[in-house]
Amino acid sequence: MRKLLDMGIEHMKKLIGEMGRGALEALDSAKKSLDGEFDSTEEIASKLHIFRGEILEIATELLVRYSPVATDLRFIQSAIDVSYDLYRISRYAMEIERTMKIVQPKCQLELSREGFDATIKAVETAIDAFANLDEISAGRLLELDEKVDELYLEALKKLRNADECNAVDALILRHLERISDHAKEIGAKVVYIKEGRRL
Repeated sequence: MRKLLDMGIEHMKKLIGEMGRGALEALDSAKKSLDGEFDSTEEIASKLHIFRGEILEIATELLVRYSPVATDLRFIQSAIDVSYDLYRISRYAMEIERTMKIVQPKCQLELSREGFDATIKAVETAIDAFANLDEISAGRLLELDEKVDELYLEALKKLRNADECNAVDALILRHLERISDHAKEIGAKVVYIKEGRRL
């Protein structure tokens, strides 16, 4: 029984890893949209939605069949939440790309570019922290999230002198701020799995 439970958990870890790679791919595509390159983030989001469904099925089976406890139970619960976080990240990336495709502003969107750098770093850190159950890496997410929050607030302040570019910067940074929050939530799951403590 223990072996079958371990196999199920390993399969969930593999799927989470694939979702993490997909979320980063979607973010990379969304960033390219700032330069007028439009890939299919929608296709990536659809793929992550399927992976999330697989994780939910495996989690349900493991919970019903094996009644896991302690770290195993916390991991399964957290994997369900993390699959949602990663899926939402891909959806926000899709919204950014769609915004750029529709508006196509004639400006550099410097705040958004800076925000992308911090957000991608946050998502990379969160994925690595969860894969390795590394609480130190998870702790770094607070600083990265704060940076994205600051950029978002700066973009909102610029709306006092509203033009198309300021409006698009604010909209994109709103999405990036949400993505960063999801990355922070993934980091919080690491602490929950290791210590049983919810942040």
